[in-house]
Amino acid sequence: MKLILSFILLAVVSANSCKKANEPVANLNGTYKGTFQRKVSGAGDVANVTLNFSADKWNGQSQIAKYPALSEGTFSIKGDSISFKNESMWTAEFDWSLILNGGYQLKSSGKNVVITKTYSNGNIDIYTLAKQ
Repeated sequence: MKLILSFILLAVVSANSCKKANEPVANLNGTYKGTFQRKVSGAGDVANVTLNFSADKWNGQSQIAKYPALSEGTFSIKGDSISFKNESMWTAEFDWSLILNGGYQLKSSGKNVVITKTYSNGNIDIYTLAKQ
């Protein structure tokens, strides 16, 4: 009986510690700085980025023009997902999949946030950010 209770206690403690590693994000308000990388076959250029969140609005900039394509818009969070709506006009001379728009996976730990999107062709967009 003690063995069963010990196992149950261990399972509960393990589950709680896992939740802390990916805390739900209720509020992103603030300025986040970090990097963006589109991984193609495991590699890709890295750009320094800044994203600002306030209520349900966002804006951002990248050190490399249109990599990623950041401007401004709205966002919403549901569980471990974040959905962006980009409200800017864009020209046609670049890959529009680089526009921060649509659904992404959201993970957080303390002041660190990772936003990812995986494409059907295997490419992965990764924003690795820290709250300032």
